[in-house]
Amino acid sequence: MAPVVASAVALLAIAGAVDAKPLLKPGRHANPHVASILSSSKRGLHNLMARYYGSKHGLSKPPPLPEKRDTALPAGWSYFGCVGESWDERLLQGFAFSSSSLSPLLCVARCTKLGYTFAATEYGDECYCGSEFVGTGGGRAEDSTCNMPCEGDSSENCGAAWYLSLYQYNSSELAACSGTVPAVTTSATLPVATGNTTTTVVENGTTSIGVVGIATTGSVPATANATGVATATANATTAVPTTASATTSASYPVYTDATDASEWYSLGCAVDSSDRLLTGTSKVGFTGMTIDLCLSYCEDAGFKYAGAEYGDECYCSNTLPTTVEYLTNGECNVVCDGKDDEACGGGYALELFELVSAAGNDTDCTSTSATSSIATGATTKSGATSVIATATTAATTAVTTKAGMTTAATGTTQTAATTVPATTQTAPASSESHYVWAHHMVGNTYPYTQSNWANDIAKAQAAGIDGFALNMGSDSWQVDRISDAYSAAGSSGFKLFLSLDMTVLPCGSSGDASNLVNLVKKFASQSAQAKHEGKVLVSTFAGSDCAISWQNDFVNALTNSGVSIFFVPSIFSNPNTFASNSWMDGELNWNSGWPMGSADLDTSSDKQYMAALGDKEYWAAVSPFFFTHFSPATWNKNWLYKSDEWLYATRWEDLIAMRDQVKSVEILTWNDYGESSYIGPIDGALPAGSDVWTNGFEHTALNSLTSYYATAFKTGSYPSITQDEIIMWARPHPHDATASNDSTGKPTGWNYTEDYLWAVVLATADSTVTLTSGSNTQTFSVSKGLNKLKLSMSAGSISGSISRSGSTVASYNSGSAFQYTTTPTTYNYNYFVGSSSS
Repeated sequence: MAPVVASAVALLAIAGAVDAKPLLKPGRHANPHVASILSSSKRGLHNLMARYYGSKHGLSKPPPLPEKRDTALPAGWSYFGCVGESWDERLLQGFAFSSSSLSPLLCVARCTKLGYTFAATEYGDECYCGSEFVGTGGGRAEDSTCNMPCEGDSSENCGAAWYLSLYQYNSSELAACSGTVPAVTTSATLPVATGNTTTTVVENGTTSIGVVGIATTGSVPATANATGVATATANATTAVPTTASATTSASYPVYTDATDASEWYSLGCAVDSSDRLLTGTSKVGFTGMTIDLCLSYCEDAGFKYAGAEYGDECYCSNTLPTTVEYLTNGECNVVCDGKDDEACGGGYALELFELVSAAGNDTDCTSTSATSSIATGATTKSGATSVIATATTAATTAVTTKAGMTTAATGTTQTAATTVPATTQTAPASSESHYVWAHHMVGNTYPYTQSNWANDIAKAQAAGIDGFALNMGSDSWQVDRISDAYSAAGSSGFKLFLSLDMTVLPCGSSGDASNLVNLVKKFASQSAQAKHEGKVLVSTFAGSDCAISWQNDFVNALTNSGVSIFFVPSIFSNPNTFASNSWMDGELNWNSGWPMGSADLDTSSDKQYMAALGDKEYWAAVSPFFFTHFSPATWNKNWLYKSDEWLYATRWEDLIAMRDQVKSVEILTWNDYGESSYIGPIDGALPAGSDVWTNGFEHTALNSLTSYYATAFKTGSYPSITQDEIIMWARPHPHDATASNDSTGKPTGWNYTEDYLWAVVLATADSTVTLTSGSNTQTFSVSKGLNKLKLSMSAGSISGSISRSGSTVASYNSGSAFQYTTTPTTYNYNYFVGSSSS
């Protein structure tokens, strides 16, 4: 035992040596090549010592989450590679669980449902979700390193100790062009930029060099382990070689610049030096830089090559050296200064692009640099594009929106904002009946009586809503609350249908299937039961990973018992499976209600689902907001979806423009207080802890907009505005504020938000509108119709007024009900909503 103990002591001593932190660029990761070397040394020790969890390193296994097997990888996801874990904190910090049934599909499906763009499996039974890398991890390793079998599927690998098998959303959307890459083998040499203390650790015959501190010269002896491998030395200026394997050919991926639609070849992660690979012009310390902004900068300056480096450096040139060396181990992984879910090169590592066609020009993707030496396996970025807001110098700017209306931007002087009245808009004609539903969380109705249900139904009907999709969970008392709801609706014309919540309802056996069938049968004959094409309407939340056969055990079983259903689930599975799923009559695209990243919402997801469904019915989602902030000790849900840019209004406008293809819209939600997406009154039993961000934050003032847009969606004509009204909403603190007493921390996605007071004005005639937030005041000239305005937030209350002919015709002042603060106690990214008519 003595030699073993001695070895353990030696290893612990080495671990202490490498625990020293490298100098970090403020607000950034360490240089990726430095971080990768450091982390590989530390992880090597843990490979020898087995995995260690405990207070020393601040890590613990996430709680188990019982899961059922999924059957298909969601659309847009692909395998990224094997990457290293961070040190002292997790690389992905959005959501995590462990499961004895873990498979890559199970992990990716869970992260998809929660809206994250990265999913990763680790150590066989762990799943992590996130939209950005945290800490010094993320360096690429050989795929063979992630060789631990998944607990739920031994034929698949789920990472390893301190390594993650990483999956990325949209990583496969870069189009491959016809050009091919010459077959080459490169030995890319990356200069080490820092180091006055180095430690070399020999692991299984491979020498790794850890570099810490400020650059100096001088040799540092390596430390050999018990295997007797020869001692090595390293100088601070010594290069670290990386060799890319040769292949016969590869494709040039094409990246589209979202700012002007120009196309660029994504050439890979190239080695840079102090002499610079691109020597035309540069912009260093590029505040807010993204890949798109760097490409536009170089294109506007007349250059054909562009490169992003170290997060905030952009380089341009019209020529490349004869030989370019490329890196294949993920060295281009420093986050962009302006976009936390995008990488902009690394330390002396340049994410390199070549202009294919300028904005507006077509191309056949034929390469203009056939002689460039491009290494195979070059690192490329996701094909997802971002919407870049262009700064303006004018005090007030009119920005045309998708629906033909205009938005008056903020400023400091009174300036007219030309608008297009919404009443002059047209919507596609359709002979089909159209419906507006609202998702109602029965789990929040424990204290409800028929009177409570009647109140909800009356308010929903007044807002133009046709019925509730009753989200039904596994609590036994929910059956009684649903019975009360059907009784309250009675013959009012308001309809109800079940939305079976398959995240909590069991669906792994024939007995589970029978329970689901009986639930539908119990309410199928009620007078308030919603029907579609003469069939009982039924939906779900989730269900792709159920073990039962939806066709045989559910749809056919109901038919055989005399209940024919029209089944429109929201199953979160690959849309490519929709056409072959004979048991579904349509699909609710749940995540179409919010942007799934930093860019504004568009209709690409709608189009993808409609194309996949073919003749089946497509249901779209619309939602005002999303924010949830439960700690790891409770629901462990702490993220938001971007809800700015008048999300509720602009999403409705997009759906109205597609009403010839969309028959039903489901509002998410009526009363999901825990996720801040509610438009109904705050009533019932709120999820424990959600009162922190919902108390005093009513959203019912939005229902003037619900009625306005629901009428247009159902009839094809925007209604006349008969009453002047101003509706406004805002968050209670800046997006980057630091809360003084919040152990849960900032939610994932906090950086997607903007610090504005958002307002919608319904004007019966041309008017003058004044918005105020604290010390900021702006006056706008608006036209008859619907106008969207915004104003930068300032500490204090919010208010607004509509004036015409010298008189105030409508006004709102939050007073003490809402106060914007720059020093919050807890994080709250929910929105306060007020209206002149509320």
